[in-house]
Amino acid sequence: MVRIIARLNVGGPARHVLLLAEGLRAHGFETTVLHGDVDVGETPLREASGVAERAGFRLERIPGLGPQIAPLQDARALAGLVAALRRERPAIVHTHTAKAGALGRIAARIAGVPVVVHTFHGHVLEHYFTPVGSRLVQLAERGLTQLTERLVTLSPRLRDELAHRYRVAAAEDIAVVPLGRDIAPFRQAERGTLRRLLGLDPQALLIGAVGRLVPIKDLPLLVRAFAGLASAHPHAHLVLVGDGVSRAELESLATHLGLSARVHLLGWRDDLPQVYADLDLVALTSKSEGTPLAIVEAFAAGRPVVATRVGGVPDMFSPAPSAPEGLPPDVEAQAEGLLVPAGDEAPLQAALARLLTDAPLRAAQGAAARAAAEAWSAERLLNDMAALYRELLDQQAAREGAA
Repeated sequence: MVRIIARLNVGGPARHVLLLAEGLRAHGFETTVLHGDVDVGETPLREASGVAERAGFRLERIPGLGPQIAPLQDARALAGLVAALRRERPAIVHTHTAKAGALGRIAARIAGVPVVVHTFHGHVLEHYFTPVGSRLVQLAERGLTQLTERLVTLSPRLRDELAHRYRVAAAEDIAVVPLGRDIAPFRQAERGTLRRLLGLDPQALLIGAVGRLVPIKDLPLLVRAFAGLASAHPHAHLVLVGDGVSRAELESLATHLGLSARVHLLGWRDDLPQVYADLDLVALTSKSEGTPLAIVEAFAAGRPVVATRVGGVPDMFSPAPSAPEGLPPDVEAQAEGLLVPAGDEAPLQAALARLLTDAPLRAAQGAAARAAAEAWSAERLLNDMAALYRELLDQQAAREGAA
């Protein structure tokens, strides 16, 4: 089979693709990964080539393929994808991310690939373009659905959003295959590494956010919310792990708010299990999401999460056995953390402050998060995806037999 993704940058979709390419070999699926170049300001996933070499699958760069819309480069990428697919002659093409999903599905049909699958890790149907641009993207996705045997999403809520809000496809034609991650390293990491690096007291309280520093993540909101509680919590620090085009803005904002000594921008790190081990809680403030890998990692590390109620995020949580007293009405308690509206500083600040001051609640939600992480294991993901592929191949064989 062939898997197509716009670029192998540090982020959830690229890690997901590598995990599937590596793990599905044991299920009988040999994989070639076609990918483009990372965008300006993005960090390449450095371990990609090592994973491919170790696991025995092939990475192939397709010139012109990448996240940005550029007609001449897109045409070049489409031609390269068609040539690669005609050479590989795969039984299945599975595309990931919006740009690769569009070009890859068109190329697969031109090349006569029998089974075409596309995963929505999130979507770009809103918040990424102007209203007119968003409408055109929605119409394009409806057309691309006609080239696809099965759409895949990472959560029921995202499936329903695609089906009912954007009408990309009927809900029954969209499979839900939740994200997976190797959670063992996050369970085993010991506390202390990050605090020693930052020169912080072991009793300091650390709020952390892990991911790309890009506008859709709305991290300035997190910095402003932290500023609102900083004076009442002098031992609290904010740690931002990642990089991207918003980094300079975030550094400037922290300096402007007088928090440059308490807001730590670490860039991308290879020791994420040790990072999570030193965090007391994890924050996610995105305007739009699919199923964030950062929440899976936080759960695996046993860390409570404060997150915006967007996309597939609420599906990752389970109802709280009892609601803590004193929460504002727009802060929703879950077993593993607290959910807040996107783009609203006051409830985000209230949720963070509550977890900073309520150690028993942090401990209870962290324990629930650790238990919930079992549902996001790599083994479960690989079994689910292999079963989906076999179902689609059987359906294709039946169609060919009836022809």
